[in-house]
Amino acid sequence: MYIRWAQRLRPQLARHVRRTSTHSSSIAMLGSDVPWETAALKEPKRCAGRTATRHRALAAHLPTEPEEPRGEPSFYSEDVDRFACIDQQPVTLQRLLETCQPPLTRQRLLENAQFLCHERPVRYARRVQLLAGLPYIVNLNPHINAVYQAYYANFEEARRFPMVESLADERRFVHMLARQSQSLKHIMPQIARGFFECRRYFGPEPRRRFLDQLVKMRIGLRLLTSQHIALYDQFQAANAAVTAVAAAEDADRYQGIVDNHLRLADMVRVCAQGVQATCEMTYGDAPDFSIDGQLDVAFCYIPSHLDYMLTELLKNAFRASLARAEAAASSSNSSNSSSVPPVAITVSKSDSRVAIRIRDCGGGIPSHIHDRVFDYAFTTSEHHDSPDGSAPTPADPSAISGLGFGLPMTKIYAEYFGGSLNLISLEGYGCDAFLELP
Repeated sequence: MYIRWAQRLRPQLARHVRRTSTHSSSIAMLGSDVPWETAALKEPKRCAGRTATRHRALAAHLPTEPEEPRGEPSFYSEDVDRFACIDQQPVTLQRLLETCQPPLTRQRLLENAQFLCHERPVRYARRVQLLAGLPYIVNLNPHINAVYQAYYANFEEARRFPMVESLADERRFVHMLARQSQSLKHIMPQIARGFFECRRYFGPEPRRRFLDQLVKMRIGLRLLTSQHIALYDQFQAANAAVTAVAAAEDADRYQGIVDNHLRLADMVRVCAQGVQATCEMTYGDAPDFSIDGQLDVAFCYIPSHLDYMLTELLKNAFRASLARAEAAASSSNSSNSSSVPPVAITVSKSDSRVAIRIRDCGGGIPSHIHDRVFDYAFTTSEHHDSPDGSAPTPADPSAISGLGFGLPMTKIYAEYFGGSLNLISLEGYGCDAFLELP
């Protein structure tokens, strides 16, 4: 009797499990003019994870039926669960350097590609699993859902990609890496926009834990991917007769994306000049800056990471200095642009660490918000909303900083390889940002 009852129940269970795969496309069917929150209220609540697990366990013991074609990816994916249970290798600066010790041979390149063939599906699966664990109404947000779809699509492609055994396979593999990296280019602005819209449904502490995990996962995979693409480019250059001499010279300095002789003062100057130009284009004015300390410091680090951290800290310092000058000019009915206080930057190096101090005279951080400056979606910017009340679009270059993601992400970047970021504020005067790196 139990068997007959179970066989009759099987189609209902199958429909119940498949129904979870339709949530992601329901918003589009309701029409683009319907707010996503309204669309969410028209959807049935997603069943609890344990209930769905019991349903799948019961269905597994019933006679099998032909598998139906897959539609939208389900929040309950056995493939994702299987890969997410596999241990992933930690990403360290030493690990990145070990993958490209000279000489860079064909065998070493293929071995690193084979490592990534195993590692990338695991890392994508953990991201998909992390997103699937969000509250139901948050997952229905179109921006969050688009991120889920992008990660799931990359997971499926990564797990199905054949093992790299030759240079021809390697070329196809690198093209796939580059294409996937490009597809995820605007993921963080989308996440920022989605969580900005969902902030009433997701508390600060759960939001912080989720975003900390997501940013760390993103950094790890981007490091592995960028490192391998750089290694492939260096291998190609080393084997081309025209560029062989230049490649040999670069090999002493660059190992993949790692610069063995990164000149700190030069990097600070380039970033400060870029932020200064952006301020002039955006606000019509910009503070001057100075660089002092140990100007000949050089160390081993990843230029793109340092560029990101310096740019975020300098944007805050320059914007605070301008706001302070504007407030002073308004109170005195003066428009003298020379009153903008300069930003002072000091660089130094000890036996084990390098340090950058960025000092501004922008009035400091008010005491009532000092403890919140590293919270996601918290911002003091007055331009983070557009005139119609919506958040900036992902194409807006200031989208992340305008939505309160700049400082918390900078802190995670600093701590990823064992560094630190600290702020010391003198309310009413200015703020010092201390960035220390190994």
